[in-house]
Amino acid sequence: MKARGIVIIDYDLPGGYRDAADEQDKLQEVVDGLVKGNPRVLYHEVDIRERRGNHKPDIKKMKLRVS
Repeated sequence: MKARGIVIIDYDLPGGYRDAADEQDKLQEVVDGLVKGNPRVLYHEVDIRERRGNHKPDIKKMKLRVS
C-alpha cells in the first residue's frame, strides 16, 4: 500500500518572503531528519506558499491535484 502524509502549518510572517524562506529552510531540516534512514519513505518535499483567508482547512476534505 502507498500512502501520503499531509501536514499543514499556517505561519504569520511579518517579514514577508524573507521570513518565509527562513521558515522553509528550518522546515526542510526537520523533515529531512524525520525521514532520514526510514526505508518506508519513498519521496519527500517541502514548500511554503502564500495563503489567503483566515479559515482553517479540513485536511480530511482536501483534494490533492498532481500536475
